[in-house]
Amino acid sequence: MGRHGARLRWVVALVSVTIAVLATVDRFVEREREWAHGGDQVAVTVEARLPEPDQVTGTAAALGWPHATDRVRGDPDRQSVVLRLRWSGPPRKGSYQVMVLDNRNSPPRALSPEGGSDAAGDTGFNWADAYEVLAARYDWLADTAAREESDGTESGAPHAGAIGTRAIGDGSLIAVFRLDPGALPLDDPSRLVVAFCHVDADGEVRWAKRVPVPPSY
Repeated sequence: MGRHGARLRWVVALVSVTIAVLATVDRFVEREREWAHGGDQVAVTVEARLPEPDQVTGTAAALGWPHATDRVRGDPDRQSVVLRLRWSGPPRKGSYQVMVLDNRNSPPRALSPEGGSDAAGDTGFNWADAYEVLAARYDWLADTAAREESDGTESGAPHAGAIGTRAIGDGSLIAVFRLDPGALPLDDPSRLVVAFCHVDADGEVRWAKRVPVPPSY
């Protein structure tokens, strides 16, 4: 009886470990699938403008930013990009974070965010350590990785920044980004690419979707 009981306990333990391992594998596979295809259910469109410095405020207002005159100014030393994004898909907990990159560089160069506006009002910009995973997951977001300084310490990506908005099912965002002071002038917005990322309520990045920017006419 004792030997039978010991064998039964061993079988139960083995089954429990097997179930735990299989559950872990399933979560890993599901997470990998989410990284690769998490954004497939969200349709995103982008409209871009490349205004002169004295036209940035008016362009943002024309695209739908009601208080742009109070928040957005052009910079004569840095070219501005004004975007209007629209998306449609299932609502999610957390936020969508939007980045813009200059695809003339390899890897694409992240632009600096200036600010944005959605249906809830003006929205600022941010960057979190949790976003560093994007560079490891997507080669086209390699420029968002932390930099190693000469003293061996790491600092955040100097150019990276995201403009956040609620992860509602159907929404829109007006966003202003700026190129580096030394960047070559941009005259074709299709040389830009948008990273549309989902960050859950706990601050964990779930996926990023690459959205091409069409030329303006």
